[in-house]
Amino acid sequence: MRRKDREITDFDEICSVIGRSKVIRIAFFDEKYPYILPFNFGYEKRDGRLYFYIHTALQGKKNELIARNPCTAFELDNCGEYVQGSITSNYESAVGNGIMTELTDTDEKLYALSLILKQYGEKEYKADSSCTARTRVYRLEVNEISGKANRK
Repeated sequence: MRRKDREITDFDEICSVIGRSKVIRIAFFDEKYPYILPFNFGYEKRDGRLYFYIHTALQGKKNELIARNPCTAFELDNCGEYVQGSITSNYESAVGNGIMTELTDTDEKLYALSLILKQYGEKEYKADSSCTARTRVYRLEVNEISGKANRK
């Protein structure tokens, strides 16, 4: 990273950035160009690893791309105010890569959906098994992650 003064090296601080984020953008391998999409997401730290969870429709291009190549890249950010008199803004972000795996077990899918709901502050609604039949749920196991911030 060129701007070492803005690098976030503490894993818990990177997770704090993720906890404040509302969208994860995931890039998939396509034939000629990357294919990137925004998602609602949930996440967890487990056994020293970081996992993201997303849900999708049963059909669609992203599902086909994941089936062909589960390697992905991701980005999350929280943009702040423009810094007057400069060419920058305040921000914090996390980027990385990992492997996507489709969850097929109903209990695993429900757990993942509950993490997604938790990310958005939902305390009352519980996902039920009727939604798992019409929803694909994926887990992104993070291989590499880095953070960066300009908080002045």
